Amino acid sequence: MSIAGAGGLEIAPLRRRLMARLIDTAAFLIPLLLVGVAGAGLYHLYRRRRAAGDEASDPFDAPELPLVRRVGEPTAWRLGLVAASVPVEVAIRNWRTPGDRAMGIRRVDARTGGPVSVQSALIKKAVQTASQELSRSVQRPFRERSLERTRGLKAELKEAREIRIGDREAQKRAMAEVLKRSRVRPSSSCGRALLSGTLGSVPLYLPALWSARNQTLPERIAGILTVRD
Repeated sequence: MSIAGAGGLEIAPLRRRLMARLIDTAAFLIPLLLVGVAGAGLYHLYRRRRAAGDEASDPFDAPELPLVRRVGEPTAWRLGLVAASVPVEVAIRNWRTPGDRAMGIRRVDARTGGPVSVQSALIKKAVQTASQELSRSVQRPFRERSLERTRGLKAELKEAREIRIGDREAQKRAMAEVLKRSRVRPSSSCGRALLSGTLGSVPLYLPALWSARNQTLPERIAGILTVRD
């Protein structure tokens, strides 16, 4: 499909864009995940070695933080990250990822067919940020309930430990029984965070399936197209 008024450029098919993102995932995300898993494993090993010499240590004894600050309210570090990402978004607005190069696609201005403007990059970033904040607001009640359950579980685990002081194996069995009864795994929060992030992205990218120009919602509002070389 050619684009009228944009130099006769051809819109990139969705399958090409999907393949480009899969290539980018292999090139960037997988190495980052491997580094993160390795870091988490080293930290877990460190905690286990430290706990081995400290009978009173409790993996659930984390410092309490204000509930509202932990369930999605804007914090200084998050706002700082958003502000720092704006110039990065502008700088890479016309950068082609390895997937884009491999599949022969690029982003252009929908009106002129030329490079993406700074204004379009800023609009796209604003739409993405607004969507993320809306997603956090919707998820906040569910996350609050999850945190309350975690705090209740922490109290039960602490009680199970304290009544078996001096018997490490009995403490472990009691804590395992509490976790089994509550059907809560300490690692389940990672899965929930990943799922919520994925679901929060759906409203942004799903419109590309029925858009005549295969545009996502941020691309449509910002006036950006993905075309074939």
